Amino acid sequence: MKMFNQMLKFFGVSVLGWIIDFSIYNLLIFLFDINIVLINIISSLIGVTFIFIFSTRKIFINNGKIDIRFKYIIYIFYQVVLILFVSRLLPILKDFLLSFDNSVITNYSNAIAKVMVTPITASVNFIVMKSVIEKL
Repeated sequence: MKMFNQMLKFFGVSVLGWIIDFSIYNLLIFLFDINIVLINIISSLIGVTFIFIFSTRKIFINNGKIDIRFKYIIYIFYQVVLILFVSRLLPILKDFLLSFDNSVITNYSNAIAKVMVTPITASVNFIVMKSVIEKL
């Protein structure tokens, strides 16, 4: 039951982190004509930092074996690897979406691609966060 409650809380916090990430992602796309990969890296790091800070204070119990700052470094390293993977996937998904002859999909292909990868990353993030905070 404890894990189920943690999962629900974590997904709730992740939604907030995702809103932060997604808002910054779309704002940067709107404001700057820079690479989608760079934009995703910036917005994602901000979102996952929010999730880490909130989760370590309200959801997961730090066992204290390793300093929380070192756990943050581990989590960010994991996130960088995940973000780089997802960032490489986004242009592929965007190109796939652009292949549809639909102006709505074409106009919002960057945002739709970001939404498509979110459920997978959120699930993996829960497992990694719980392991890093409570097991290390």
